[in-house]
Amino acid sequence: FAAADVPDDFKALATAWPLWDSKTHPQKPRGSGKFRFDYNGTYASERVLIMSGAATLKPTDGSPSFDIKAGDAVTFWNGFSCDWRVTKRMTKHYAYYSEDGKPEEEYETGIACDMCSADCFAESYLFEEMDICPTCFKKDEARFEGAEHQKEGEAVPAEQPQKKRKQKA
Repeated sequence: FAAADVPDDFKALATAWPLWDSKTHPQKPRGSGKFRFDYNGTYASERVLIMSGAATLKPTDGSPSFDIKAGDAVTFWNGFSCDWRVTKRMTKHYAYYSEDGKPEEEYETGIACDMCSADCFAESYLFEEMDICPTCFKKDEARFEGAEHQKEGEAVPAEQPQKKRKQKA
């Protein structure tokens, strides 16, 4: 739906979903707003409400590119793949839905490490659509450079180094 056509009940529902921020999503090159995403989870669709920002999505199947922006509601079907180009920092609420149109609670019940299968819902790293537990991440930090740090499935903002203050003599 274009922003003007999004039903109020959808907006109300979506604001309770987790919030994604493009600033914390791994990009290639870093900070470019560019990344590929394959919608290939266990869900039938991902529904989103764009809260801020804008992006151009180019489907990998050769279909025409399209733009999404603040206020739009989008459904990404399982199997869809596209190259993202975030043109203005984006935030979006998202939820996963099953084939019968009911919401899936996967993001609330657990995340398993794609390397060792350990439960890592409390803390994980998202790297190229792989969930990595802290133990596996620390074993090979160079391999997972640029991974998004997450707690309970939500991005953790990167800490800014604190500037040292000069002490007066």
